[in-house]
Amino acid sequence: MNRYTALGCLGLGLMVSPMLSGMATGAVPANTKIAVIDIERTLYETPAGKRANEAFDKLRKGKQAELDTRQKGLQKSAGDLSKQQAVLKPEMFQAKKAELEKQLVELQKTYQQLEQTLAEERTKLVSDLLKKAGPIVTEIAKAEGVSLIVDQSAVVWADPAVDLTAALNAKMK
Repeated sequence: MNRYTALGCLGLGLMVSPMLSGMATGAVPANTKIAVIDIERTLYETPAGKRANEAFDKLRKGKQAELDTRQKGLQKSAGDLSKQQAVLKPEMFQAKKAELEKQLVELQKTYQQLEQTLAEERTKLVSDLLKKAGPIVTEIAKAEGVSLIVDQSAVVWADPAVDLTAALNAKMK
């Protein structure tokens, strides 16, 4: 870069920097107050959260019972096949073994689908709770003079004095 280009860039930088610094300080309030809430605690401690958790647990237990029944049936069939191995023809044994392996793969796919379904239901549960809590969080933020509220799960550390979870939980029904 030649000397004149460098001087031109330096001059342009000196002209623009006061404008940029004015924009930066104007965008953020001078006394920003930040607080945290623990949505997981709200989920487990409030009546609305407990109802949602109970519905989720009922769904999870139903799906788990179905999966357990299928798994026990598969284990019983595998045990029966191993007992019959001595009396079955090798090709018949291999065919039944292949069928059991196919059923095991299907069971594993069902398990993965169950995990995905439960994760989606859990996300929906938290989302629904946040919808209910939204107006209350806004009310608390205004009352406390807070500019930003962050979920505790997204924070590495926070002073307990900035935790507004108790205030939220007290107002959640």
